[in-house]
Amino acid sequence: MTLILTRHTGTETLELIPGLKPLYANAYSEPPYEMSDEDIEQFEIRITKHAGLDGFVLVAGETDGQLVGFSYGFTFQPGRWWTGVKTDPPPENIASGPIFAVIELGVHTDFRGRGSSRQLVDALLADRPEAYASLISRPGARAHAMYQRWGWKKVGTTQTYAYWPVEDIDILPLHDSKSA
Repeated sequence: MTLILTRHTGTETLELIPGLKPLYANAYSEPPYEMSDEDIEQFEIRITKHAGLDGFVLVAGETDGQLVGFSYGFTFQPGRWWTGVKTDPPPENIASGPIFAVIELGVHTDFRGRGSSRQLVDALLADRPEAYASLISRPGARAHAMYQRWGWKKVGTTQTYAYWPVEDIDILPLHDSKSA
């Protein structure tokens, strides 16, 4: 089973939202996430907003014509960082330049464990001009351990909303000449 990857701009992504929403709902249906109907509606609002931001790109993965996963992100310009009710500031060497923020990675539960997540993220980060990528991951989630295996390093924590748990802020150097 081959995963076919496609890259999409913001405008193209808007057309994909009807297929992305049920995939998002499935991908985040298990503990520790268990997204509510409201969370799924908020996903549509967020991705619609994000699609218009600088550096936005979405990578979708299909197998036999079925959408099985996606990942997207956009550029944080110098000085921008993760926000929340409580967020650690970025390391100075990282805050001085643009950062590529990985916002979502979702893989359908039926297609996990086949390397799709790695392929999606690798394709998303390929040829990025930023020196670093950053993402938020929830300790205890399978994805958290996966990111650590891939070389992402914790540089702080954030609590996006008062009702959400504290999550790790992770960084990955995108070019050999840089280090976190």
